[in-house]
Amino acid sequence: MTRLSNRQYPMLQEFATGHLMSIERAQTFDQRPFRSMLIQEWIAYWPGKGFHITQKGKDAWREFQSTEIHRQNPRLPLTRYFDPTAYGLQNVRVMQPRKRVA
Repeated sequence: MTRLSNRQYPMLQEFATGHLMSIERAQTFDQRPFRSMLIQEWIAYWPGKGFHITQKGKDAWREFQSTEIHRQNPRLPLTRYFDPTAYGLQNVRVMQPRKRVA
């Protein structure tokens, strides 16, 4: 699973456009996400051309953009860390999982 910090996301987005980045432009950005992307091999340097996104970087960006967040079974109750009664909610309709018919 690809996890991007609040600094990595905009940095990777800069590279996802497909444009090359000069050393001078790279120096204007926070170096923590920049360093992280070099270590993870999401970006690389082409001598005389600049920094570019690698296939690993493209894969990370694609995975981040396309990660599915919907539940497989939406009829299951909400997380146990949410207590509807703490908010004065009563008669909250909890959808029960459908029973499988064999």
